[in-house]
Amino acid sequence: MGRILVTRLATVLLLLALANCGFQPLYGARGGDRATAPTAEMAAVSIGQIFDRPGQLLRNALLDRLNPTGEPSRPRWRLDLSLTEARSDTVILRDSTATFAKYSVDARWVLVDLTTQAPITRGRARRTTSFSIVSSEFATLEAERDAQRRAMTEIAEDIRLRLGLFFQRSDG
Repeated sequence: MGRILVTRLATVLLLLALANCGFQPLYGARGGDRATAPTAEMAAVSIGQIFDRPGQLLRNALLDRLNPTGEPSRPRWRLDLSLTEARSDTVILRDSTATFAKYSVDARWVLVDLTTQAPITRGRARRTTSFSIVSSEFATLEAERDAQRRAMTEIAEDIRLRLGLFFQRSDG
């Protein structure tokens, strides 16, 4: 009998502690009917053009995450991006042929308020992916393209999370 009472009391205390810990879901509701608004705020972000293929991959991944219903008709912010890429062969055999390579991307981004043209936050996201180099040039090219797509998708997700946190903390 005493053991059941202690277990129930411990459960109630644990639930009370959890309710007061300050945890808030990023996309949940805060205080009454007021929504956190990161989703609505992110939908008002226009994503700047990047004209090379990796930049297009990153921009498309960001559009999927920030503007899933299409580009905003009246954007409030602009996200400017710049990319630096590098490929390095890492496993080199005695005959000087490479069998493994790394693809690294460094993305710098700035969120600009379109009413004032002032940057309001900035960040940097880096990713390194790898791929195998095989005797088939086509297979190697596809593996490199896949590594590039994976890196851009991960960078887009990182930027989306950082923007969501920014909008949640600043309330737009």
